[in-house]
Amino acid sequence: LGASLCCVGALTGLSSQGTSRIGNVLGIIGVSSGITATLGILKPDPQLMTQMAACLGAGGLIGGIAAKKIEVTDLPQMVALFHSLVGMAAVLTCVANYMVEYPHLATNPAGQVLKTVAILGVTFTGSLVAFGKLQGLLKSDPLLLPGRNILNGSMFLANCIATASMLMTEDRTVGLEMLGASAMLSSTLGVTLTAAIGGADMPVVITVLNSYSGWALCAEGFMLDNNLMTIVCALIGSSGAILSYIMCK
Repeated sequence: LGASLCCVGALTGLSSQGTSRIGNVLGIIGVSSGITATLGILKPDPQLMTQMAACLGAGGLIGGIAAKKIEVTDLPQMVALFHSLVGMAAVLTCVANYMVEYPHLATNPAGQVLKTVAILGVTFTGSLVAFGKLQGLLKSDPLLLPGRNILNGSMFLANCIATASMLMTEDRTVGLEMLGASAMLSSTLGVTLTAAIGGADMPVVITVLNSYSGWALCAEGFMLDNNLMTIVCALIGSSGAILSYIMCK
């Protein structure tokens, strides 16, 4: 709860230049104490703790080097790149959690909810396209595929069918196949939808994708029964949506 309140305070502090430093410190405290509390709840053995420390250290090193080298004018595409990593983490977490929780889904009263959340936690490729356009790696012109609305609508329908199939099946293999199909369809949709938008509008797209990733991870907070993740990611989702609205206006 304390970590969650610090994260709320971080957003409040970052709302103005006068309190931005305090907001930044609160954010650091909130995330650090959240990680510490989570480790205390998990009580990992030394082997798992070593793996966690290695992953955190590698991620922190990459993030630190990138943050030192990046220019302020390049921050939007850096945010997009980091969002893509968050999206990939969400996908992998959903698949892994489904595999771990599968034996208990039949007897778990919230089994169907867990399956639904696993499907919802998919967002990744759209941020990569936004990064590519802002960084100049991809053409900034909109990629208007012929019949794109029918194509996107078909993929969305197929995604709904995959979700329904996963919810109705009790077979682990079929469930994983439907989860994988949903991930692939959503990834393709991320490319086709984002590529159809011009480079000048990519900052707005990034805020929309930020909101998407927040809501996806909020759903994962329910899946993992992690209140901190649910609260913080709901903040990300709602603030991203508000920022998108402001930028569009």
